[in-house]
Amino acid sequence: MKNIKNNLKFVLVFVLGSIMLSSCDAIIDDYITDFGNGPILAEFDSQNTTANFIQDGTTQTYDVSISIIGGDNQPINRPVEVTISADPSSTATAGTEFNLPTTSFTIPAGQLSTNAQIEVLTSNLDPFDAKTLVLKIDTSTEGVSESNLTSIKLQGVCELDLSGFVGVYTSVNTRFAAPLVSTVELGPVPNSLLITNTDGYGDDEVLVLLSTDVTNPTMTYISEENEAYLYDNSTYGWVWATTLTAEQSTYNSCDYSLNLEYKRCVSIGCFGGSRVITMTKQ
Repeated sequence: MKNIKNNLKFVLVFVLGSIMLSSCDAIIDDYITDFGNGPILAEFDSQNTTANFIQDGTTQTYDVSISIIGGDNQPINRPVEVTISADPSSTATAGTEFNLPTTSFTIPAGQLSTNAQIEVLTSNLDPFDAKTLVLKIDTSTEGVSESNLTSIKLQGVCELDLSGFVGVYTSVNTRFAAPLVSTVELGPVPNSLLITNTDGYGDDEVLVLLSTDVTNPTMTYISEENEAYLYDNSTYGWVWATTLTAEQSTYNSCDYSLNLEYKRCVSIGCFGGSRVITMTKQ
């Protein structure tokens, strides 16, 4: 009788173990079967961007990247045909600010992306009233992502005239509720400006170097080795402005406005946070 019970226990354990292994195998099989077999979708690489163009009367070609995602995120062995159009939500007008000469594009087999091209009519861009082109992916021979729109702000910019920045500015400093007054002079080195910001604690002097490419209007800060100091701190000594990234400080070559963002640094390191100042010429 005892042997019969033991045999029954053995059979029961064996059956349960087989069921569990079968269940695990089914899960593993499902996982392996599904891996990398998701839908392949076409989408724009960026959903929002600003494209700057000098108003020189030329027609410029601007590339908009389209990629495929999904599957196992690897290139596939067949081309993907994509069609696009200008979405009705666009404020830019075809034939005025842009042309879309071709609406069909191919992502070649073995590739993950291609560029769609738009033509930008620079003579019609208004630097003070930029229009936005919204492109839409209409169809794809694979599938279309839910993120099928991209918004491109077509910004007109002016040739760089450094002397146009000289003057008095109204400044909004994140440290203070009320606007402050700043002055701008030509700096001691080429393409530089010396900015004096007056606040409740005195004057801060900032020396900035402007990029000469007005379609990428960034600024960097010239610091202590050139003796461009913000102020003298009673505890830490001289304080100077340090670039975070060039893209975080920008200028406008048409209305001469300036947007500053920098860290304050001393000989032993930098203070936390950053100074953000928006300057509008009076």
